[in-house]
Amino acid sequence: MSDSPEQDFPLAQPAQDETFVRFFAQHKDEFLRAAISWTRCMEDADEILMNAAVNMVRKWPRIKVHSNPIALARTMLKAARADFYRQQARRAPEVSFTDLAYTEPVTVDDLLALRGYDRLEQALHQLQTRAPQQAECVRLRYTDDLTTAEVAARLHISEGAVRTNVCKGLKNLKHFMDLPSTGKGDS
Repeated sequence: MSDSPEQDFPLAQPAQDETFVRFFAQHKDEFLRAAISWTRCMEDADEILMNAAVNMVRKWPRIKVHSNPIALARTMLKAARADFYRQQARRAPEVSFTDLAYTEPVTVDDLLALRGYDRLEQALHQLQTRAPQQAECVRLRYTDDLTTAEVAARLHISEGAVRTNVCKGLKNLKHFMDLPSTGKGDS
């Protein structure tokens, strides 16, 4: 090995397969929306997506012959999210609360604007733990703004199963968030 870092670590080659470029261009916005819904930060979501894209390029022959290439790509995106958070945890120095300096004072309005997100995130986490299929259907349907047919195709289930999972998932989210029942459709 030489002293030059470029020779130690070969640079990534551009994708030779034009089908990957078309696949990624077609689904990039969908993948980015999913990453943003997980992180709530555009920069982190973009980094997760790019790390996933590198993995997708490496495994493109496997993805393109898979029965559901989008589902496999989304699985790789989820793995990239987990890797990203592991790296963040390793890099994060320990910070005490006295070391934190705010440039702007936090107002009551700022806190009130954020009060629903924490409950929703906790409820989505509970739903993911207890009923992962319901959670995935709700996320795809409302966060990624996919139709029932598109969700069914992504998850390899029927449209009726998607509607059932979304309905039950929303009902469970209401329960986890302690929201009042509307009385309609509840039995």
